[in-house]
Amino acid sequence: MFHDLLEMVINFVNSIGYLGVYLYMVMVGTFIPVPSELVLLPAGYLAAKGEKNLFLLWISGALGSLTGALINYFLAKYLVNKLLKDKPIIKKVNNFWNAHGKISAFLAPLTPGLGQYISIPAGLSHMPLRWFIPLTFSANLIWVGFMLMIGYLFGTGEKAHKGVVLGSLVLLGGVIIIASIYVFRELKKEK
Repeated sequence: MFHDLLEMVINFVNSIGYLGVYLYMVMVGTFIPVPSELVLLPAGYLAAKGEKNLFLLWISGALGSLTGALINYFLAKYLVNKLLKDKPIIKKVNNFWNAHGKISAFLAPLTPGLGQYISIPAGLSHMPLRWFIPLTFSANLIWVGFMLMIGYLFGTGEKAHKGVVLGSLVLLGGVIIIASIYVFRELKKEK
């Protein structure tokens, strides 16, 4: 049964192609809670079999995630900001984002569960797109490449899911180290 389900997912990913990967990753990049692993692991596996081009999967996935993040960004910038304009929470978000927005925009997409939501405070605080786009896209390149490579190296079964868990812990550890260095540097500046 599990093998049949897995085969169905692989066939689905194969049939949707690069545009389908892009559109799925647009959903992943927005506030819709869908897992990127569902498409990226089988896509990496298909690349390993020579049925898909790894580079095109990587670019279409990262661009899809960025597009989803931009949807969140603009929704927050225009819609949510109008609804909450005079609320104290907006001032708090703006203060935090002005001080730590760049590092947050880069590190959050590398953290499982936070990536798609970081664009909301970026939009609320009107983070300049000249910073938001390259930081978010770079982080999405790392995440999408990481997921594709797990599928490429381990396939789509239990071994791949163990790789996702282990790899996510490694990425999270890297994020914690970078964030700790950043916080230490900021505290040192204040003294």
